[in-house]
Amino acid sequence: MSWLSLLLIVKIGVTALLVAVPFLILPKSFLEKSTSIKANNPGFFRLYGIAITALLIGYAFGIPLAESGKFPWGVTCMGTVSNAGAAIILMTFSHGSNQNRVLSVFFGLIALGLVAAMILPHSAIQKAW
Repeated sequence: MSWLSLLLIVKIGVTALLVAVPFLILPKSFLEKSTSIKANNPGFFRLYGIAITALLIGYAFGIPLAESGKFPWGVTCMGTVSNAGAAIILMTFSHGSNQNRVLSVFFGLIALGLVAAMILPHSAIQKAW
């Protein structure tokens, strides 16, 4: 398995567990409290959960490409914008939230990993084991 595939698997798993699933199933009151965002109905939060799920599906398409020896440029470009943007937004608007800081570091590291993969595309898709 390549280190790029591993990075994508970690990204998908952690984001699904900590972002997508909570926004799809947790009560509106909990999401309002944890995000400091008031919504008229839970559809706002559910829509965000679906958008994140769609991105995760996009990331998943990069794994078979990388494993077949083809560098997934579209996935890495999408992921760099998404993760760097999320890290910047969360750091800017964290309001002292430890959860937001942890997520911003996670997303920032994913973005850096994707940039490294784009700088060294052949190394990123080489089988590590």
